Amino acid sequence: MTDYKRMFPTKLINITFVVLVFIVSILSYLLFFTDISNSAKGSGIISGLFTGFIIVSCQIWLSWYEFRKIDEYNELKIKKILSDRKDPVYYGDLISKAKKEIKIQGVTALSFLDDFANENPNALENKKVLLKALEGKVKVQILIADKSILDNRHKRKAEEAENKLKQLSSNINFEYKYYIHQPAHSIVIIDDGCIVGPIFPDVDSRDTPAIHLKRDSQLAKYYEAYFNNEWDGCTRTTN
Repeated sequence: MTDYKRMFPTKLINITFVVLVFIVSILSYLLFFTDISNSAKGSGIISGLFTGFIIVSCQIWLSWYEFRKIDEYNELKIKKILSDRKDPVYYGDLISKAKKEIKIQGVTALSFLDDFANENPNALENKKVLLKALEGKVKVQILIADKSILDNRHKRKAEEAENKLKQLSSNINFEYKYYIHQPAHSIVIIDDGCIVGPIFPDVDSRDTPAIHLKRDSQLAKYYEAYFNNEWDGCTRTTN
């Protein structure tokens, strides 16, 4: 993301805006309260300048407002806002670039495994990026809901996912655990990035929006702490 804060410092915009207001004030005085405005030529010149500076001042104000919003956006360290979580290309690209660790918290993780851990020899390479990450010594942790608290539809998905999870757990870099409460958050942590979003009981989590944050943002830190607490508090593990 372009660093607009460095390109257009808020302080500089504020100073420019003050200068323009000052100039407009002088032109207003010349136009309405001096003899210069009595001549047609002088009046036309001042009127033109006055109108031009009014327009420029409005543009500067709009730019200042926009940059203030961008500053707030940057302060939260938001990389992108996702309207849903269906795009395997977006997630697949992040996984393929992982160097250290991947942490996932969701409901069953079945869609995630289908999209990125397909062990079928004929599967496309982009369907195997999680397997490639494990081969590259990336540590993978997956945290999902225990079947006992899921409805029948999700329970079937959990059973299907469990078979895949057991196969993957033969890799020393892969581990999964179960939490025993209703799902509330979707969390995907990949190296220095963190994608978070809500989980609603009657809505497929892939249909809900998410925010891609830098991992060192304050908001991402709360989610990572939540994941770590959940992970440490789990009683059912693969070990």
